[in-house]
Amino acid sequence: MQMFKRYLTVIVVFLGVLIPAGELLAQAGGFTGAFSRIGFGPRGMAMGNALTAVHHDGAYGYYNPALAAAPNDFIQLDFASSAMAFDRQLHMVSAQFQLPPSAGISVSILNGRVGDIDGRTQSGYYTETLSTSEYQMITNFGIRFSDTFWGGVGIKVNLSDFHSDVSTETSIGLDAGLYKQVGPVGLGLAVQDLFAKTNYDTSNLFGSNTGGARSNDYPTRIKLGGSYVYNSDLLISAEYEIQVLSSEFKSVETRLLEGRPVTNTVRSEVTTNTQIARLGARYHIHPRVTLRSGLQALDLNHDSFNIQPTAGFSLHLPFDRFSPTVDYAFMREPSNISTMHVFSIRLQL
Repeated sequence: MQMFKRYLTVIVVFLGVLIPAGELLAQAGGFTGAFSRIGFGPRGMAMGNALTAVHHDGAYGYYNPALAAAPNDFIQLDFASSAMAFDRQLHMVSAQFQLPPSAGISVSILNGRVGDIDGRTQSGYYTETLSTSEYQMITNFGIRFSDTFWGGVGIKVNLSDFHSDVSTETSIGLDAGLYKQVGPVGLGLAVQDLFAKTNYDTSNLFGSNTGGARSNDYPTRIKLGGSYVYNSDLLISAEYEIQVLSSEFKSVETRLLEGRPVTNTVRSEVTTNTQIARLGARYHIHPRVTLRSGLQALDLNHDSFNIQPTAGFSLHLPFDRFSPTVDYAFMREPSNISTMHVFSIRLQL
């Protein structure tokens, strides 16, 4: 109990330091790596992605590396894909393994793709059909310090393929998380996408004068979540997230030099944040059917913040071999561009 009190104190102090950073406010849209923040699989998306402190329906280290330590007597495999508008695709694959006696590891791959892009010259003449792909490969390691207190770390490798003449480079991001169980209540803390960025070089496409090496930082994510198991059928979860955003701000400055106007471009680093609240619920309505629903409130530090409901279900198929489950989620994209349908199949080996 003493360790638990210290754990809560660290969380409160940590968040108290970060929240005032929002004096300069900016919405999270448009920052690199957006495909990796939509969610992972129908189970999480249908519950509003409020899974930082939820491990009861599978181990999903994507939401909190500590959850990779969830004890299972099988290997969990998840294969997910989504139907999206405007020739876009999102694919997810994950596997979770036990490392006896008290650890676990999960390996995941996310892929976001845009196809059938109409390439044209500056004069408007068609040239070719283009496509882009972004990948994120995640390895999460979790360990159970006790039956009720887990910790974990994760390593992310980011890779982007924008154009045949744009060289791609990998970058590394780090995650860390904690999970604490107190009776029917679970608490989770996760810090994600530390040092993560997208690197690329456009020199071959635009020339050395206009192009060059570029680096765009991912927002750093700090999430505090909780869950409550009312009975074996009903689970409720909630979480609060702060995304710390860094971007380069350019301004043009004109001054007189020996009586002549001289124009300079001034670059400065601007740090802002956005805040997100999530709610989720899961109910086993039948041994073969599970219902899920959720709610996401995006950009809470803006008057025009978005509230997005989510919903889905799982069908537990009547096969003993591999215990297959078909999952589905329906949600609106965070950017409000369109809605998306997410499907997956889960196997137990």
